[in-house]
Amino acid sequence: MGATTEENRVAALEAELTALREELEALRRKSHQQSTDAADAAVASTRREHRHDREMASERGRTAAAEGRADQAEWRHADLSAAHELLLKSSEFSRIILQTMTDRVSLLDLDGRIEFMNAGGQRAMEIDNFSQVAGHPWIELWQGDERVKAGEAVEAAKAGHTTQFEGPANTAKGNRRYWEATLSPVFGPNGKPIGLLSVSRDVTARYEVEFHRRLLFEEMHHRIKNTLATVQAITHQSMRQSADMAEAELSISQRLVAIGKAHDLLIQNEWISADIRDVVSDAVRAYIGNGARMTLEGPSIVVSSKAALTIAMLLHELCTNAFKHGAWSNRTGFIDITWLLTAQAFNFRWAERGGPPVKPPSRRSFGSRLIETLLPTALDGRATLSFPPTGLVFELQAPSQALVDQTPMKTPAE
Repeated sequence: MGATTEENRVAALEAELTALREELEALRRKSHQQSTDAADAAVASTRREHRHDREMASERGRTAAAEGRADQAEWRHADLSAAHELLLKSSEFSRIILQTMTDRVSLLDLDGRIEFMNAGGQRAMEIDNFSQVAGHPWIELWQGDERVKAGEAVEAAKAGHTTQFEGPANTAKGNRRYWEATLSPVFGPNGKPIGLLSVSRDVTARYEVEFHRRLLFEEMHHRIKNTLATVQAITHQSMRQSADMAEAELSISQRLVAIGKAHDLLIQNEWISADIRDVVSDAVRAYIGNGARMTLEGPSIVVSSKAALTIAMLLHELCTNAFKHGAWSNRTGFIDITWLLTAQAFNFRWAERGGPPVKPPSRRSFGSRLIETLLPTALDGRATLSFPPTGLVFELQAPSQALVDQTPMKTPAE
């Protein structure tokens, strides 16, 4: 009994121990699980915090990037605004230049038709409205051989080359102008010409200077020949009409001195005014002396130095021709010189008679041009030369105002 009780107690203790162990194991497992769960939770929390930090950092980066892009956009906007303002100023500057420059700037299409011409160019070409030349072939602005050059320049520019040439192109009102032209291609993005640019500079003044230089050279050459011919004719007639060598020498000497004075008048032009009768008689006396082989008929008229010089130069030419070919080239020729002044016009006439038979010349010499065109222009007048068999006739008509006008002498454009 005693042993059995002890065994039961031992068995009960062992059962209790086993239960305690199981309970302890359960507690251990629960504690482990709680630790594991806590660790997992801590890990998860740490991961969430790291992810949040990364997201915050990424957001901050995106914000910074956005702020950077915003700054760049603002800077770019400022640059674009400045560039736009500069472009506007540049465009306005270019417009002002095109408006004010006197060169003729034209934009042509590839067929050579005018698409644009600057305002200064239109003024130079005396164009009242661009529609007058819009779509007009550029080459048709040119005259003479220069039209061929203009066509060649268009073809060269279409091929990508720049060409220069000079020549005449009349204005819209028909006035002659001379131009120094440059025609260049306008290239597109593909490097091929998409249009043509013409820049033409008015060089009329240079051509006029050259024309006057040639005219003066021709006149100098003409006068030298005339002077030599006149001296020869005076010498021949003086020798023929004088009784002896002493008389011939005196006659020749007097006439050469008179011619020298006439040339001084033509060169110096020092008169302020003079009586036309003195002008005519002094100019003619240099060639014929005080002989009776001429008549002078006309009123006394006080004329300006320009009118006196012009009339003296005309008489110099007419006297020279009379000695060489006309009424004073023989012993019987005679010349009638008359003039008349009305309120509106001045008329002057030189008529030869009694000289060798007259025939119209086969060509128009420089002397003829001088008598018919160049000198009468100085008096705003017009002149005619006629050649009836009885003798040469020269007639001049000019406004009466031209006899007192003191403006400088002028010569016509070529």
